[in-house]
Amino acid sequence: MKKSIILALATLPLFITACSTPKPPQAFHGTDSNAVVIKSVDGRTSELILPTPTGPEANTKVMGKVSAISGPKTAVVILENYNEEKVGDVFRDRSTPWFIGLRTLGYDHVVFLQGNGTDSPEGLATIARYD
Repeated sequence: MKKSIILALATLPLFITACSTPKPPQAFHGTDSNAVVIKSVDGRTSELILPTPTGPEANTKVMGKVSAISGPKTAVVILENYNEEKVGDVFRDRSTPWFIGLRTLGYDHVVFLQGNGTDSPEGLATIARYD
């Protein structure tokens, strides 16, 4: 009797995970109208979209401009030219400097979105959300 219960409990995780399907990407809908929005073109170049748009610049220059902004506690980073099916090394390489820099500046909420060539974050697929 005990062996059958142990065997059933041991196989339970297999049944649960075997039938699960991956969660589809969630579309982003901004609720903070004061959020800072950054478009990351690649690992070295980005541009500030909101509150004051800039042209493409080095990430360090954009981070300097973000540090001068006071008030918002939400940052949205749009990762252009990002095509990983699952979060992997490319995401970690591109997002880690942004995440650390934005958290250091006091941003409580950091959202990473998959870009599609637009400047608006509304409706873009959410890659990761850190609250």
